[in-house]
Amino acid sequence: MKAVGSLTHRLALVVVTGCLFLFLGGMNAAAEDDHDAGAVYVLTNLVQGNTVVAYHRGADGALTRVEEVATGGRGSGPGELPPGFGDGPGPNPLDSQDGLVLTDDGRFLLAVNSRSNDVSVFAVSRHGLQLVDRVPTNGNFPVSIAHHKNLIYVLNEGESPDEFFGGVPNMTGFTLDSSGKMHPIAHSTKITGTPDSGPSEAAMTPDGKYLVITEMFTKLIKVFGVSESGLLEERTTIDANNPTPLAVDFGRHNLVAITEGNDTGHRVGSPNGATLSTYRMTDDGGLIPISRAVNVNKTGTCWVRFSPNGRFAFTGDTGSGTVSSFAVSQNGEVTLLGSADTGGVASVPIDLGITRDGKFLYVLASFSGEVKGFRIRPDGSLTPVGIAGGLPITIQGIVVR
Repeated sequence: MKAVGSLTHRLALVVVTGCLFLFLGGMNAAAEDDHDAGAVYVLTNLVQGNTVVAYHRGADGALTRVEEVATGGRGSGPGELPPGFGDGPGPNPLDSQDGLVLTDDGRFLLAVNSRSNDVSVFAVSRHGLQLVDRVPTNGNFPVSIAHHKNLIYVLNEGESPDEFFGGVPNMTGFTLDSSGKMHPIAHSTKITGTPDSGPSEAAMTPDGKYLVITEMFTKLIKVFGVSESGLLEERTTIDANNPTPLAVDFGRHNLVAITEGNDTGHRVGSPNGATLSTYRMTDDGGLIPISRAVNVNKTGTCWVRFSPNGRFAFTGDTGSGTVSSFAVSQNGEVTLLGSADTGGVASVPIDLGITRDGKFLYVLASFSGEVKGFRIRPDGSLTPVGIAGGLPITIQGIVVR
């Protein structure tokens, strides 16, 4: 990919963007003995050799870089820039959520290698990350990983080996054994949609009974039932409330949140027109709307996470350079509270994660190559706690614990 000039030049060419569409323009253990300390992992997604960067998270939310471990596979490399701005690299290359996930028991970290069409598995221990497996995904360009206990499904954007995008999207199921080895489930590969449908997220419900995927270009949300043998059966297909549904997250009491970038065309975001919807999932896999397309008043809102207590939801607003906060009622209705700056529009915030105690939120500011940390206040507002930089613009995928 050719460069498009200096960073200063790029940042001068700020354009409104959507979910797919970007902006030009040693561990200090002695100080961190509090039980609230943890870790943050970031997928670099480098095409020459994919890696995971691990950070120690202090009790005060500060991050200390600990190690960078190779996945053994290849990431996608940079994304493409919006039309009219040349062939230079841009951030947000996978257009997905959950390209990097931690298993429910915290023992294994799984990462997509989109260029080499495989998934890497790391064992997680106090001594760091250890690569224990790497398996093909039986498709092309894996972007998202759904998981529940030892059941794993990998969503492939397309099956055509000669095209970066295009082909027929599919999912393949795997079981994960106690040593971290992934084993394909016979006859589990399933075509999820039409060519160029743009699948972005695969997420399994907390009880493991259903798997939800979003398709950006068809505006569809699909629910698959998960059998006891791990095979999928399609149950429900609905139109999203606005175009470009991308991220899925699950709250309490069968609550589902889905972002809608509301793009007006290919690589054209709707200025301040992104939305967030919530649904109640029924026992038979249906989706009952609760909040329909609540306006975030931001551009390119494409990522979402619930707080562990279910009281708040937070979105990454790619085109506005913010993280937005929502109050979540007992009935699952969401109300916009406000937003926190991630470094301006040139920061291009994407993936985000929240600590299990609900005290801190971390977001990838992809174009500036940073992880931005925030303390979550009791009212759902966000206060900055620190920045960890030096990451490539290819980053996509974050796990927080």
